[in-house]
Amino acid sequence: MNASIPPLLVAIVLAARTAAADTHLVFDVFLDTKPVGTHHFDVLRAADGTQSVRSVAAFDVKVLGFVAYRYRHEATEHWAQGCLVQVKSSTNDNGRALQVSRDLREGCATSYAYWDPARLLPQHELFNPQTGEFDSVKIESRGEEAVVVGGTPVRADRYRLDNGKLVIDLWYSKTGEWLQLESSTPSKRRLRYRLAGITTTNSAPSGVASSDRSPP
Repeated sequence: MNASIPPLLVAIVLAARTAAADTHLVFDVFLDTKPVGTHHFDVLRAADGTQSVRSVAAFDVKVLGFVAYRYRHEATEHWAQGCLVQVKSSTNDNGRALQVSRDLREGCATSYAYWDPARLLPQHELFNPQTGEFDSVKIESRGEEAVVVGGTPVRADRYRLDNGKLVIDLWYSKTGEWLQLESSTPSKRRLRYRLAGITTTNSAPSGVASSDRSPP
């Protein structure tokens, strides 16, 4: 069975609603309609405006009760002045180990920053933290449609990202929140991310306030 997870689906997250907020997101992950795991994302924002973005993914595809495909991925990105400056990642793609460690201080690189549509959507080249390579991409609007998030219909803007190898559809709320993602695996199955929850913590030095909320 070849259910390999596309390498683009890596550590990238939803931006905090305010500059002084840390955000934790959880996406449930499905292969077609079957749940296969989760992908957790954290955006930590410092007082000087720099960001650390960490993600942890764990997928298990089972057939007749046995794990036929296993995927594990952890990555940390560091951002400064809107540019990606450092990436470290480790991946186990069904037994195939991948390691990436890159300093990207030259120029102003951007990764597959699904978490920040204002940063992502104008790009024509993106750094892939799983492969350690730059990908040429085309991103275009696919219009507005309703998606169901947490059992509630939500108006969303849909975008399509194409790097010549994979096509990824992304949905954002009207306030810029990343709601879901879909792509095809090499075996022509549908990989789907559905937002399961958001936790936002105020990181301002004067105090701490947090909120746990379901998807909008």
